[in-house]
Amino acid sequence: MAEYQKIKIDNLEYFIIDSIQDFRAEDSFIHRSNKLAQFAGNGESKKHVGTYKGKLGQRISNFFDYSTWGLEHFDAVKKRKTIQSARSSGAVIQDNTCFFSKANLLKYLDDAKAEYYTQEQIYHNDISAFYNERYQEVQNLETEHIPFSIYDASDNLSQKQQRGYIRSDDKIWKLWRELILPKISYLSILKLFPVTPTEQNNKSIFYFRILLDYQFRTFVHPSALQLIDEIQADTVEIEEIKKSYRVGQEKYRRAVIEYMPQCPFSKITDERLLIASHIKPYSICIKEKREDHALDYLNGLALSPTYDRLFDQGYITFSDNGELICGTQLSSYTWEKLNINPTAKNKMRIFPENRESYLDYHRKHVFQDDIIDLT
Repeated sequence: MAEYQKIKIDNLEYFIIDSIQDFRAEDSFIHRSNKLAQFAGNGESKKHVGTYKGKLGQRISNFFDYSTWGLEHFDAVKKRKTIQSARSSGAVIQDNTCFFSKANLLKYLDDAKAEYYTQEQIYHNDISAFYNERYQEVQNLETEHIPFSIYDASDNLSQKQQRGYIRSDDKIWKLWRELILPKISYLSILKLFPVTPTEQNNKSIFYFRILLDYQFRTFVHPSALQLIDEIQADTVEIEEIKKSYRVGQEKYRRAVIEYMPQCPFSKITDERLLIASHIKPYSICIKEKREDHALDYLNGLALSPTYDRLFDQGYITFSDNGELICGTQLSSYTWEKLNINPTAKNKMRIFPENRESYLDYHRKHVFQDDIIDLT
């Protein structure tokens, strides 16, 4: 399994043997307090994972190590499918082998803070009223990794639609439904297997993570500049900073490319095809009133468009010595098509000297993974 990426969970190393990265959080799944104004209903607590028939069905069966989708079971007391009825019918998909991470939930809330408070989307409620309470509830979780079970809540085999659903009756399942925002949130699931199996630890486990659409993350949120104006007292000064940046933008780009004249991935040197990609985001520099950082050529990497997007959206980052660090948000198929070996940790020609503070910011705040979990 040497070709697999690795991740550390509770100081144990695991291979990432498979992943599903793009389960969108539909409005129908969202807790009623977060629902969009255009939709009615209370939201259902079962998560759609695709059809359980055909090739797509085989994919989710292989992923979850479960093949008897659509088993009929029913709890007569609660008048719905439950973990108890699933146990009695053999419809438990994974028994206490799934988990959420406290750190991931907090990161999601940090990323979503601007949307919670400024609400580019139109919601039934003022969701800002829920933010602090939800953040505190996650902070109060007693352990870093919170295990739970999932069971089959799919359409019954006797039904025509054959939609696959998973559900959990554990408290953490209710909590993540309360945190996430509709249409702009995603569920990513990593299937992990121990690097060194033992008698007690020799099965796959499933890491459930929630992610926010990049353009809604707090530091690039559509309302980012509005937030700056609200936070800063001197609005005239802010406007001067913005104007200064526009004037200096081309000078900044030229300086970045002059210092780093080639994309280290594609080897392209044609400056018409290179992007001067900020390491520490421009919006953060302006928010901190650091125009010098916004226009500092050391705060920029010359990258061709695909790799600019990978870096800008936090799929990759770099160590202080220029070593490439790949996150776990993309599939092995995608890495292959990008011509990147995510386990190689190659040193890239990014001229890292004197960029340490910017790279540190990128690793901590832009990179989508927790750097300490990667091995």
